[in-house]
Amino acid sequence: MHIREIQIKNFRALEDIEVKFDNRVNVIVGPNAIGKTTILEAIRLVKATTSPRTQNESIQALFALGASSPHAPQSINLNALLRDANTQATIRTTYWISDAEQFWLSSNAEGLARNILQARLGQAFANPAVMLQYLGSSDGLANLARTHTEITAAIAEIKRDKGLVSVKLRISPTKGLEVAEGSLAGGIIAAIDQRNPTSTTSFSYFPADRALPQGEQQVQIGGADAQQQLESHNSQPQLKYSRLKNTIFNSLFIQDASGKSQVTEDFKTIFEGILRGKRLKGFGISNVGLLSIQIEDIETQRLFDIDAMSSGEKGLILTFLLIERTVAADGVILLDEPELHLNPAVCKDLLAFLINSYAIRKNLQVIVCSHSPEILASALESDECSLFHLESEKLLTKVRSQDQSVIHDALRRLGASQIETLLYKGTIFVEGPDDIALLQAGFGDAFRRYMLKDLGGRSEIEKQIGLLLAAENNGESVPPIGFIFDRDEAPSDLVSSKNVRILQWNRRCFENYLIDIDVLADLLMDSGYVKYPTKSIGETQTLLKSMATGQLNGIAIRAVYKSRGYESPGYRHEDLKGNDLTVISKVLFGRLLRIKKQLIDLDEADWTKKFLADCELHKEKLEETWDAKWNTECDGKKLFADLHNKVQPIPGGLKKFKVRIMHEMRLKSSENWRSVKGMLDELLAGG
Repeated sequence: MHIREIQIKNFRALEDIEVKFDNRVNVIVGPNAIGKTTILEAIRLVKATTSPRTQNESIQALFALGASSPHAPQSINLNALLRDANTQATIRTTYWISDAEQFWLSSNAEGLARNILQARLGQAFANPAVMLQYLGSSDGLANLARTHTEITAAIAEIKRDKGLVSVKLRISPTKGLEVAEGSLAGGIIAAIDQRNPTSTTSFSYFPADRALPQGEQQVQIGGADAQQQLESHNSQPQLKYSRLKNTIFNSLFIQDASGKSQVTEDFKTIFEGILRGKRLKGFGISNVGLLSIQIEDIETQRLFDIDAMSSGEKGLILTFLLIERTVAADGVILLDEPELHLNPAVCKDLLAFLINSYAIRKNLQVIVCSHSPEILASALESDECSLFHLESEKLLTKVRSQDQSVIHDALRRLGASQIETLLYKGTIFVEGPDDIALLQAGFGDAFRRYMLKDLGGRSEIEKQIGLLLAAENNGESVPPIGFIFDRDEAPSDLVSSKNVRILQWNRRCFENYLIDIDVLADLLMDSGYVKYPTKSIGETQTLLKSMATGQLNGIAIRAVYKSRGYESPGYRHEDLKGNDLTVISKVLFGRLLRIKKQLIDLDEADWTKKFLADCELHKEKLEETWDAKWNTECDGKKLFADLHNKVQPIPGGLKKFKVRIMHEMRLKSSENWRSVKGMLDELLAGG
C-alpha cells in the first residue's frame, strides 16, 4: 500500500491543507515549527486509530501526541489535537492498494470477514478461538455472511477505483475520536499490515527524536522480543533506536541457505553506499566480556566498537538496516529529519542512496520531512522525488524546479537560493555589516523563521528588486523576500508589494536608533563595563552630541563634492554588454572625454575658494537644525566607532558594544526599540 492523498483540517499546527503524493519519494520542507512533522503525525494517527497492527497502537499514538496519558488512558486531551478547540478536526487518508495486495485480499476475503467481525465485537486482538461459540450460533453465522458480502463488495470497489481506498478520522470537541468514513477500509488496511510476520511491517514511522544508547544492551530473541518488534514499527517508534544492537544480533540468527547472515551484506551496502571508508569486521565478545560489533577504518585499519561511531552514523546504520529488514515490499515509510547529526557531505548522498538501494528495489513509498539544503537539492534533481513546500498552516504546494527562471536568477544574483526560500518563511537582506547581529539581539523572536543575509552593492540590489517587483506584478509567484536599507544620502523610491517588502530607515542608518540616551547613560556610567565612564546622563548626552557635531565638516564636504557631478572613470559591469571590442572601447573612451571636458578648465585656487565657500554655506544650513536632528542625521556608524574608542568597553569589540546596547534597549522596551519594532512588524506583515 502507498498513500496517495492526505487532507488535514484543524489538526494541531495545521488549519487546512491537502496534498497528493505522486512519486516514490516525497520530501516536505518549510520553516521551523510550521507543521511539517504534524503531517507525519496525522498520517500516523489515522493509521493507528483506524488500522492498528497491535492492541496498543492507537493508545500509544495518542500518548505520543500528548492527547492521553498512561495514568489516565480513558481520558483524551483534545486541546493537544485541535488547532481551534471549538471546531472539529478531520484527517482523510487515501491509500493505493497494489495489484498483489488486491489479489491477496480477494483470496482471503473469508478470513478477512471473520477478523473484521471479531473487531466489531470488541475482540480485535483476542485469540480467534474466542469466536468459536458465537460463530456457531445462527446470529453469528448471519453476521459473518453479511460481513463477507461487505468485504467482497469493498474489494470490488477498490478494483473499480484503480486501487484507491479512503479512511477519514474525525476529532470532535464534544464526541472525541470517530471514524467518519471508511471503517471497513480501515480494517482492510490493517489486514494488509497484519499479514506480515512479527519482524516486518507495511507501515513504519521513523521519528526525529532519536536516542541511540551507549554500551551493552540486553539482547532478547524469539518471543521475548516479538512484542517490541511489533511496537517499534509504529505504536512506539522510539523503540527502534534503543534496539540498535538487538536488531543486529537478532539478524545473526537468521541465515540464508549458505549459512551466512544477511546482516553482513546489509552493512556492506550501507558502508559502500553512504558511509564510505568503513566496513563491518565482526561480532563477538570484547576483552571485558561485553557484546561487541566491530567496525574497521579501511584506510588506517583501526578497529573500534560501533559505539565509537557518531550518533548520525549509528542513526543511518539503524535506519537502513530497519528499512531493509523490517519494511515489507510496497510499504510506507514516514521519515522525519533524516539529516540529524550528519555532516553535509553525507546528506548530499543520502536521498539518492535511499532511492537506489531501497525504495526502487522494494517499491517503497517514502515521505520525508527535512531541513537539509543538500536533501532539498537532491529532491529537485531526482525524477523519483517530488518536493512539497509547506508555506503556512493552510498552504502546501508542489515545487517544480523549472518554474520562474527570471525570479530564480534574480535571487541568485542577490545571493539567495531557491532552497533558502523553501526552508524559511522568507529571506531578509540587510545592508549594515553588524545589522544581522543587532536584529537578532533586539528582535530575535520576530526573525526566528527568516533567513537574514548581508546585501552586496546597492545599485545591483535595487536592480534585482525591480525585476522581482515586475515579476510579481505580472502574476508570477515570488517567494517572500525583504530588504532593509540604510537611508544614508540616497533615499530609495522602491515601494513594497505583497511579497517583496522594503524598509528604508527614516534615520541615516540603523545605528542611529542606538542613540538611546537613557540606555547609553546607564551603560557608560558603569565603571564595571567601560574603562572611561561618564559621570551623568547630561555628560553622556553632551559627549554624544559633540561627537555628532564633529561630523559636520565631513557631511558638508561629501554633499558639496557630490553636487559637482564629476563622473568616475571606473569600470562598470554594464560596459561589457555585448562582445564587440570596438564598441566597448568607444564607450570607455567616451567616458574619459566627458571627464576631460569637466576637468580641463579647472583652476586650483578658484576651485578651492568656491568649494570651501560652498562647504561653509552648507554647514551653516545644517547647523540651523542640527540641535534637533543630530541623532537622526549624523553618521551613526562613525559615531559608535568613535564612542567605542573613547569609553573603551571592557568586553572589547565594537560589534559586541552595539549588540549590548540593543540588548539593553529590548530589555527596557525603550522608545527607540519600540519604533524599530513597529517598522519591522510592518515589513514582516507582508511575508
